[in-house]
Formats: sequence, C-alpha cells, structure tokens
Amino acid sequence: MNTSKASATEDPGPRLLRVNQYLEKNFPDFFAEARFHVGDDDYFLYSRFGQYLARSIEGNRAPRNKINRGFTVLNKMARVSTRHPAVRGMMISGPLEHIIDAPKARELARKRLNPVAQGLLESLCE
Repeated sequence: MNTSKASATEDPGPRLLRVNQYLEKNFPDFFAEARFHVGDDDYFLYSRFGQYLARSIEGNRAPRNKINRGFTVLNKMARVSTRHPAVRGMMISGPLEHIIDAPKARELARKRLNPVAQGLLESLCE
C-alpha cells in the first residue's frame, strides 16, 4: 500500500510507539481491549485511555500507583507533542478532554502533569 508523504507526516502513530509500549506494559488489560475495539487507531486509543483514567479517578477505582502511571502516559505523550502537532491535537481532543470534564481528575491532573501537559490542559479551560 502506498502512503502519501502528507499522510505519513500527519500520522502520529509511529511517533507514539514508545508511549504505546509503556501503555501496553502498564495497562495490559485496557490496551488489549481497546486495540480489539479500535484497531490501530491511536486517536481513539488515547481518547479511551483518557476516559478510562478519568472514570477511575472519579470512582476511586484504581490504586494510586496505577493512577500515577496513567499520568506518566499523558506526560510522555505531552513530550512527544512538543515536536509533533498531530500528537498535540490528538492529546487535546482526546485524553485531556475527558480529564477536564471530571472534577477530581482535573484537580489531580493539575498536580501530576508536567508543564507541557499542564499548558495543554489550561488551554482547554479557557
């Protein structure tokens, strides 16, 4: 299959390989189920992850270390987003959108996210 140069530069998938590996290692059940439902679409994978993390925080359903690893995923994604606008857009309209809609998750995110992710989160609040 031929991939045009434009789509190759806009596709965030390869740039998120290390983040995907971290997500798969630390959230194997979530990762397997999400990949089953959304295939290789990283946009929907990370959107579902943001929803999963926000629900886990709001419902007090996850241990602290699991939540911390969830924020590590978002921090890693934010670092990639500084070099790749497609990842930045995916992060804003995906996981951070779910975090911002959950009061407990939003408050915890303000403490746990790195400065890059904080800036993206704050841009959603405006």
